[in-house]
Amino acid sequence: MKRFINFFGILSILLFQFTSCLDNDHNEKSVYYFYDEPVVVDQMGNHPIVRNESYSFYVSELADNTTLKAGDLLWTSFIVDLDNQESADQYTAKGFRYGIVDSAKVIIPANAEAFESYLSDDYSASIELSVLYKYVIDSLWFFGFQQQSQSNQLNYTYELILNPDIEKDSGNNPTLYIRAKQINNMETTNSGKSYSKGENIFAFDVADFANYYMETISKTSIVRFNLKYKSGVDKDGNDIYKTFMSNPISWDFSSRKPS
Repeated sequence: MKRFINFFGILSILLFQFTSCLDNDHNEKSVYYFYDEPVVVDQMGNHPIVRNESYSFYVSELADNTTLKAGDLLWTSFIVDLDNQESADQYTAKGFRYGIVDSAKVIIPANAEAFESYLSDDYSASIELSVLYKYVIDSLWFFGFQQQSQSNQLNYTYELILNPDIEKDSGNNPTLYIRAKQINNMETTNSGKSYSKGENIFAFDVADFANYYMETISKTSIVRFNLKYKSGVDKDGNDIYKTFMSNPISWDFSSRKPS
C-alpha cells in the first residue's frame, strides 16, 4: 500500500436552501427560492412528485419527461409561490431546473488488506476540493467536488471507503476516504453540478456505515468520523490525502443532521 501523506483540507458544510419552513403565518413574503437543493423523485407520469429532506413538491414541468424515474436523485433549483398554488394540500415547484446525481454505497472493507486493495484501484484521479453539504435525504450524504487541471468539464464517479482500523491521528474516530475516477471525456449537460460553483455533485448512501458504527464502535445514533480525499501524489508516487478541516465530524442519524 502506498504511504499516506496527510495535508489539511477544507470542509464546507453548506446550506443553500433559503428557507427551512414554508409556513406563512405571519404575512411574510410568500415566494420561496430553493437553490442548490437535492431532491429525490417520488413519482413520474401525469403528476410528478419530488421531495427534499422536509417537503414534497408537485412539478408540472416534468409531466412530459420520459428520462426520469422514481428513485432518481436530482440537484435542483426552483421557486415555490404560496399565493399561486394549484393545490391547497401540496406545494407546487415552478421554474424547475435539475441535474441527475449519481450515487454509491459506502464501502466497508472486511479487513486492513481489503482496505489497502481499494486504495490501489483505478479511482486514482486527484480531487482539488471536496465539500459536504448540510443536507440529507434518507441515508444519503451529498458532496461537491472540484477536480484538478480544469477537469470539471469531464465526468467522474466517486467512492467512499472506510478504514476498518482506527488511525493513530484520528482521535479514536473512524476515517473515511474519498477517491475519484474519470469515466469518460464527454460533458453531460444533464449531470448534477452545483449552480453556484459548478462542482460535481455526488451522493453516498451511508446506511451501512451507520449500522457498522453502532455495531462495532458505539450504539449511539450520533457518529463521529473523519473524512479525507485524495488530492494527488508526491514526487515518489505516494498518495497524498487531504483531511477535512472540520474533522472530526459529528452526524446525528436520529435527526438525520449534523449534530
